[in-house]
Amino acid sequence: MQAMAAVSLFLGAGNLYESDGVTFAPLNTVGLWIVDTSGGTSLTPTLTLGESIALGATLAGTSDKIIDVEDANNSNFGVGGINFGISAAYGSGLGAGLASGQKFGIIWLINQSLSQTTTVAGQYGEFSDYAGAYSNPWILPADPTPLASYDMTTTANGGSVPESAGIANLTIVPEPSSIMLVVVGLLGGIGLIRRRS
Repeated sequence: MQAMAAVSLFLGAGNLYESDGVTFAPLNTVGLWIVDTSGGTSLTPTLTLGESIALGATLAGTSDKIIDVEDANNSNFGVGGINFGISAAYGSGLGAGLASGQKFGIIWLINQSLSQTTTVAGQYGEFSDYAGAYSNPWILPADPTPLASYDMTTTANGGSVPESAGIANLTIVPEPSSIMLVVVGLLGGIGLIRRRS
């Protein structure tokens, strides 16, 4: 079997905002570049509290693989932006499970640091451009494409992506098991109070 050539992929994103749509995403914002390795029609992540966001991890309940983890400190946009870049051969190492034509997108997590490998409570945003409405279509290129670049540049930065697309308008939700523990605890507390009455 012939080895696949490495493909270098770059993606720049900005402006990215906190949930108010006004405050730029701070430097302690972590960005995830994720790929739907199932070949599905869209990415489907709903992030839960304590979920692994380590490089190479697959988001819970999905086939969405994290292929890059960066923070806003590396952005040429400054505050409110993140740059991504990887070099991988499809089928091996970080490129295991990746193939030409798979769709990808980004997630940015407000007030998350690179030292935290699981999600913390807070806001996050998602963006993808499969159709190529604003840049190259956000699908993995054919091998051997040596270099491919993508961007999410909002209108305030001279691009065509609406500013509203850069808002972190989603909330990390507790795991269902955590919710059940809280419910059981509350019911137990109510039972104790009723016994004492």
